[in-house]
Amino acid sequence: TLDTAIRETEALIGKLKAVKQGLLHDLLTRGIDANGQLRPPQSKAPQLYKESPLGWIPSEWEALPLDTVAVRGSGHTPSKNVSSYWNGGIKWVSLADSHRLDRIYIYETDKEISELGIANSSAVLHPEGTVILSRDAGIGKSAILDCDMAVSQHFIAWRCGEKLNNLFLYFYLQREKPKFEAIAIGSTIKTIGLPFFRSYEIAVPQRWEQDQAAAILMETEQDLAAHDAELEKLRQQKVGLMDDLLTGRVRVTPLLESVQQPAAQTGA
Repeated sequence: TLDTAIRETEALIGKLKAVKQGLLHDLLTRGIDANGQLRPPQSKAPQLYKESPLGWIPSEWEALPLDTVAVRGSGHTPSKNVSSYWNGGIKWVSLADSHRLDRIYIYETDKEISELGIANSSAVLHPEGTVILSRDAGIGKSAILDCDMAVSQHFIAWRCGEKLNNLFLYFYLQREKPKFEAIAIGSTIKTIGLPFFRSYEIAVPQRWEQDQAAAILMETEQDLAAHDAELEKLRQQKVGLMDDLLTGRVRVTPLLESVQQPAAQTGA
């Protein structure tokens, strides 16, 4: 029974992931019209689109350098030889936290630095809501800071202005991940140089449209997360049940009788 539930949940998660990818494409290339509906694709309604440096985008959108709608920053690594620069309660995102990225928000970090560490390095305390992107190992992974945090020099950070919803930017960067991976260079460790981000452009809808798109994508993410949690719960139940039954801690015979009795009554 548990195996069946696990398979069904895995299949549902697979479908939800496909839906998510479809929504990312549609909402970030076609967007939502004033009636709250997806715009038809450019091939079917060319009058609703215009050419831009980023290709065809809806007529109401703008192709803008990201730096014009968000404040770009980065970070640094305080000297590891000075103990007072570390373990000071300030969360510090580094490559060791790659497994925590791509989950919308980042809550915890592997290491912490101190105010002294910030004062004596080029590290910066970025405010809650800042969007970060890894430009080195784990290229293209992104997240939104759940609280004030610093980052290492391996990350780019954007503090969004009024024209840009930080959730919209997060999902936009998620869709751009293959592009980031393709342009990274380096023989040992691939990286994206800072000049790229100085001229990096994105397609910017009106703010109300960004808000709606972000809300739809967040709902999909939450649904996916709930089913992931349910799958993990089922797997843990299976492990626990196997341990109980295969060690004799729980006898099988009473369980079989409890299953057979309802079946017999149904048959009668």
